[in-house]
Amino acid sequence: MPDQPGIDGYAVHLPAYALHDNRLDASGPPRPGGPVRSVAAYDEDTVTMAVEAMRQLTAAGHVGRQLLLATTSAPYEAKTSAGVVHAALGLDPAVSAVDLRGHRCGATALDLVACSGAAAMMADLRTTRPGAPDELAQGDGAAAFVGGGTRAATLLARAGHTTEILERWRLPGERHDRVWDERFTADVLVTAGLDAARRAFTLASLDTVDEVVVSSSNARAAAALRRTLGGSGADAKVERATGFTGAAHPALLLAAALDEAQPGRTILLLSATEGADAFVWRVGDEVRAARGGASVREQLAARRPVGYGRYLRWRGLLEVQGPARPASPAPASPPMVRRSGWKFRLEGSRCAACAKVTTPPAKVCASCGTAASGQTPATVPLRDKTARVVSVTTDHLTTMPEPAVAVVVADVDGGGRLSMYATDVAPGDVAVGMAMTPTFRRLWTTDSIHNYFWKLRPRKEATDGQ
Repeated sequence: MPDQPGIDGYAVHLPAYALHDNRLDASGPPRPGGPVRSVAAYDEDTVTMAVEAMRQLTAAGHVGRQLLLATTSAPYEAKTSAGVVHAALGLDPAVSAVDLRGHRCGATALDLVACSGAAAMMADLRTTRPGAPDELAQGDGAAAFVGGGTRAATLLARAGHTTEILERWRLPGERHDRVWDERFTADVLVTAGLDAARRAFTLASLDTVDEVVVSSSNARAAAALRRTLGGSGADAKVERATGFTGAAHPALLLAAALDEAQPGRTILLLSATEGADAFVWRVGDEVRAARGGASVREQLAARRPVGYGRYLRWRGLLEVQGPARPASPAPASPPMVRRSGWKFRLEGSRCAACAKVTTPPAKVCASCGTAASGQTPATVPLRDKTARVVSVTTDHLTTMPEPAVAVVVADVDGGGRLSMYATDVAPGDVAVGMAMTPTFRRLWTTDSIHNYFWKLRPRKEATDGQ
């Protein structure tokens, strides 16, 4: 248990794409000022987005004794998805990995981060039926928070309000949420939210705060709570640029507020989903150093638009004819265990004789041919290093939902060579000499097994505060 409840570090991962228009018959320009949804690429899911968010913090040594993954869209039903994230991050086996489910689990994860010093990722991939009224109001994203300190914020008070309400639900085996008309559930969530907020104010011995952040699965309830509680409206602007990101949304909006807040300021975070959870935070003196990676504002500015047809193909909502080739093979469990250092942690082996790095790792050096005698070669982590393209080709027969993808060979700074798919970049834009960085993605799914591995994406330039 930490001496004082709070947040020691945080990071956000927003996908590289945004959907501005979901009209099937786009005969004119989209309505200006309309909502925009954050769109995960075809090879992203809650696991890969969680890895991208948390690796910004584990790279700096931030990790607790427990790793939590809060989501409503886990890639597996019975299997623990947090275990895949644990493997990709290369965490100590003593760190337990636990999944949290349900629309309220994001707030629960924040509570556990602050009060028990856990590390938590909140990630969701939101998919509606094509043309649903709230299609652009949903979005994809992930945030990661670690406790055990108060560099980012100190928790002054927390209050909850539980109520049983049929507002948003999904049966086992169903893909899309069912939603009750928000007009008939908003009042229940507003009542719960105001009760939780008032009790949190009392516990914190405060009458008001400097910033109000409201997250709710019900847009009508969110608007009413913002009007009643006040605030700058910055949270609503972020939400309009991303959509409601499910379990990740309270954490995403809190991270956006911390990005801009000055030390010593107070923040009310109110999540009104299946009841309500209210948190009162005081921004820490080291809030700028506590952030990992780029800010929410920077990530929003860096996104690229994606067309509606392409988005539907990525989500499997529009079935199109693929290449005339067999499905890619499914990975098998025993090789995944034997090769976990390469598959999940992207580790190479360093030769004791010539110090060159072999990828995938092997007992015989690919450079000088020296065989390791009676001992396992030293491993070298490559997932956080820069690789520079030495050759590129285009695969036009890929089983991925894209007409073509780039396959690159790249030399890693410090040693090692990678042959991988490129992602988040058009095949024609990949050039020899381009600097790229590894990113954990889903290659494909065969026989109900998700095949995760690493790809290469163009390196993002460093930003202030990293």
